[in-house]
Amino acid sequence: VDIFMEEIKFYELGEEVIENFKEDEGFIKEEERPLPDNEFQRQVWLLFEYPESSGPARGIAIVSVLVILISIVIFCLETLPEFREENRYPEDLLHLNGTTQMKKPNPFTDPFFIVETLCIIWFSFELLVRFFACPSKTAFFKNIMNTIDIVAIMPYFITLGLELAEHQGNGQQAMSLAILRVIRLVRVFRIFKLSRHSKGLQILGKTLQASMRELGLLIFFLFIGVILFSSAVYFAETDDPES
Repeated sequence: VDIFMEEIKFYELGEEVIENFKEDEGFIKEEERPLPDNEFQRQVWLLFEYPESSGPARGIAIVSVLVILISIVIFCLETLPEFREENRYPEDLLHLNGTTQMKKPNPFTDPFFIVETLCIIWFSFELLVRFFACPSKTAFFKNIMNTIDIVAIMPYFITLGLELAEHQGNGQQAMSLAILRVIRLVRVFRIFKLSRHSKGLQILGKTLQASMRELGLLIFFLFIGVILFSSAVYFAETDDPES
């Protein structure tokens, strides 16, 4: 490819031919970087959006990656049996009528909740600063990475609201627990925040986006195969009482 590119430049076929060749070969075209008109906003935008622009911007990116990793580790540790509430707070177990019930501890003193709160403070601060410094508010919300950032912090505030309502006696505990389990599952999307700081993940995302038609066709054929073979197995074993 490089040799052919040199040949095009040697014969001076023009920039349009070079651009068409790059597009046909799948080269990623560098997007223009719109910057705010205000000087202060421009500096803040470069500081939080483009880590390669300066040393402090690179430092902020490193801090952001560390906070994301801490948040993911906390999310994983909460699922371990050793860190479940009944094992961490055995003194809160109540024995009534031969049954053991657990008195729900205060979630606001939970170490996991405190670390999670600190991570959310950083995520919210970073998101708000980038929102107020961005050159276009419409383009900001259209960016998929910003959507991921919003989705990543929303479960915390919903969980906080449910916990406050439950402590004030305005919510049903069974329903709150069911909703909390679903909401906490959404926190796994925080792992996609790493793609903001990883060129490899960004290239992978663009590759999947460019191959969406082929991937859809592959999934369609797999779906047809599953339907055909599952139907064949069903009718083959339908008379077998032990199947």
